[in-house]
Amino acid sequence: MGLFYSNNVSGKGVAKNGPKKKPFFRFWELFFSHFGVLLKLNLIYVLFCLPVVTIGPATAALTAMMRNIYLERPQFIWHDFVQYFKKNFKQSVFIGILDVAAVALTVIMVIQFSNRTNIDTTMKIMYTLSIAVMVLFLMMNFYIYPQIVALNLPLGSIIKNSVILVFVNLPAELIVLALTLGFVALFLFFTFPMVFLLPIIPGAWLVFLSVFCCYPAIQKHLINPYYERSGERNPEIPDWELESEDAVFEDQGGKEQPIHLKKEKKKHGKVIK
Repeated sequence: MGLFYSNNVSGKGVAKNGPKKKPFFRFWELFFSHFGVLLKLNLIYVLFCLPVVTIGPATAALTAMMRNIYLERPQFIWHDFVQYFKKNFKQSVFIGILDVAAVALTVIMVIQFSNRTNIDTTMKIMYTLSIAVMVLFLMMNFYIYPQIVALNLPLGSIIKNSVILVFVNLPAELIVLALTLGFVALFLFFTFPMVFLLPIIPGAWLVFLSVFCCYPAIQKHLINPYYERSGERNPEIPDWELESEDAVFEDQGGKEQPIHLKKEKKKHGKVIK
């Protein structure tokens, strides 16, 4: 008999294809179970971003690591990060430069707009449109980097797909956008303490949230249809799900009834081996 349980009682077992957890609970389960990993990845990410030109490849590498967490794949933190950094460098470096330019232009526009005293209607419209374009580009980033690391597509197709996915999966990305802008606001109002927190938060947290909320749309509209049309095995679907479709016998894991084993009465006499 164990310390807190009896070895004479058989449990129900674990269902292989049991009900999936709801996204909200799965997110927090993955977040807390990988909390230490997220802190390490954020520190590595900050180090790789120090040369401004490498922000794009570093973000692609971090996105690839978050995708592995989302797909519950094992990974080696430093080794895999470096490999993803090199592998996706060519496409992501261009997007990273665009990101830096977009942030710089946004800051300049905000400063100029706030310093002006007399602003006509035309200027207000131009300013509003410019901010809307910047926000759209930010939301496109939620899909650009995951496509770079997951799909073998030219950059033009990735950008085109990202524009479409922004409007297809709007509710999920609005959550990511709100939290991202919230962190930006915290950084602006509490710059001094936030600078010291950058090595551990919030980069990895935000990228993980982005992948968790937006990558399912890429799977649904791009990855799954491709493998359905080609007839190839989808590597993002677990083996047991594929096996269950063609299995001759159904796995009854989790459906068994507990078995209570009867205690044998002790018998006196010799034991014959």
